Amino acid sequence: MNHKGIFFYLGLYSISVSILSLLNILYSVYLHFNLNLISYFISLAVSLFIGLNLCFYGRDSNKNISSTDQIVLIILTFFLLPLLISIPYFLSGYNISFINSYFESVSGFTTTGFSILENIERIDEPLLLWRSSSQWLGGFIFLIFAIGTLGSKYVKIKPSYLLSETNLLSNFYNNFTYNFIKIFLIYFFTTILVISFYTFSNIRLLDSFNLAFTTISSGGFLSKENLSDIIVNNYQTFAVSLTMLFPIFNFYLFFKIFSKQFNFKNHHEDLHLGFLILFLILFLNFFVVPNESIFTILLSVVSSLSTSGISTLNTNFDLSIFFLLLAIIGGSLLSSSSGLKYVRFYILLKISHSEIYRLVKPINVFNKNLFNSESKINFDDAKIVFLVFITFIVSIFVLSSILTFENLSFQNAFKLSILTLTNTVASSLHEMNDIIFTDKNFFTKIFLIIFMILGRIEIIAVLFSIKKFILKS
Repeated sequence: MNHKGIFFYLGLYSISVSILSLLNILYSVYLHFNLNLISYFISLAVSLFIGLNLCFYGRDSNKNISSTDQIVLIILTFFLLPLLISIPYFLSGYNISFINSYFESVSGFTTTGFSILENIERIDEPLLLWRSSSQWLGGFIFLIFAIGTLGSKYVKIKPSYLLSETNLLSNFYNNFTYNFIKIFLIYFFTTILVISFYTFSNIRLLDSFNLAFTTISSGGFLSKENLSDIIVNNYQTFAVSLTMLFPIFNFYLFFKIFSKQFNFKNHHEDLHLGFLILFLILFLNFFVVPNESIFTILLSVVSSLSTSGISTLNTNFDLSIFFLLLAIIGGSLLSSSSGLKYVRFYILLKISHSEIYRLVKPINVFNKNLFNSESKINFDDAKIVFLVFITFIVSIFVLSSILTFENLSFQNAFKLSILTLTNTVASSLHEMNDIIFTDKNFFTKIFLIIFMILGRIEIIAVLFSIKKFILKS
C-alpha cells in the first residue's frame, strides 16, 4: 500500500477544513460574533497543521495511487474530516459532548441531517453556518470520489463509467487535478446561483446561504426548526424545488446546457428521472393528496429523490413508505444524492428482463445498451448491482435490529435504518420528525455514525478493500 500517497491526498482534504474555518472567522469578526470565535481559530490551526504535515510526509511519494489505495483514502477521509469539523461544536459554549460533536459533524459531512442540536434559533449564526457548510464540503468531496474513483472503470462500484464525463485520464493524479478544479468551479458557481435565486425570492440572506448549502449537497440541516419557518409562500417553495433538481440530475447537465455542450444521447438518465418526477407529482396531486398544494407536492418529491428529506408537507395521509422508497431510488449517478441510484434499478430490471426473455427465445440477440447510448451493460455490472442491493437489504435489517434496543418500535427502527443508509434527514415526510438523537445512547450513536458513512461511500467499497487485502495476503 502506498501510505505516503494516501496521506498526501488526505492532507489536501484536511486543508479544506482550515479554509472553512477561515471563512467562519471572517464572518464572525465582520458581524461581531465573538462568543465561539476561538473555536474556529483552533479548528483552523489543527486542520492546517494536520493537513500540511500529511502533505509534507507524502510529498515525494507516487501520486498515482492504486484503486485499493483510493478506497482506503475515501474511508479515511470520511472518518478524519468529521473529526476536524467537530472541533467548533465541542469547544462551543453549548456543552456539546465529544460523541455528540462527532455525530453532528459526521451527519453534516455525509449530508444526512440528523442533529443533536436543539432550539436551533438559540444557536449563534456562525455555528449554523459551520454546520451547513460542512454539508457543502461533504457534497463536494463526495462528487470527487464518485466521479474519480467509485465510478471509474477500474473500480466499478458505481456504474458511472458507463456515462459521459468520467474516467477521462488514466493517471489518478492528473485525473484528480482535472476533476477537482472542474467540479469545484461548477459546484461553487452553482451555489452562488442558488443563493442569488433564494435572495430574489425574498428569503433572508443567512437562510439563503444555509439553505443553498443544504440543497446543493442534498443535505438536511436547516437554520430554523422547520422549513416552513424559512419559506412561507408558493413562490419560495417553487424556488427551493427547482434548486433541488441540482442534486438529482447529472452534475454536468446544467453546465453543459449553459456552455452549449449538451448532447441528448448522454443524458437519457436525466430524461427518465424528469418523467418520473412529473408522473409522481401528477399521481399524488390527482389521486392521493388532492387537497395539498402542487408546489408542496413538488418539493416533497424532489426532496425525497435528492435524498435531502426536507419538506413543508403536513398531511394526515401517511406517505412515509412512499417517500422512503423515493429516497432509496435516489438521483443520477453523477450527483450529490445518496440512495441506490436510479441507473442501478434500470440495470437490474433490464438484465432480469433479458434473462427471462432468453429462456423463451434463446436464439435472439438482446440489446444490452444502457438506455439508448453506446455503453453496454456486461455481467460484471449486473453482478455489482445485485451485490449492492443485497448488502443494502442486509444492512437495513442489521441496523434495525440494533436500533430496536433503543426502545424504538420495529417500524420506526426500520424507517430510521433506511434514512441512515440513504443519508436522508428524519422529517415529517417519514413521520419521524419527533425523534431526538441527543437521547440515544453512546453505542447507538456509534452505529449510526458508522452506517451514515457506509451509506455514503457504499458498503461494497469497504468489501472491495477487504477483498484486495485478502488477495494480496
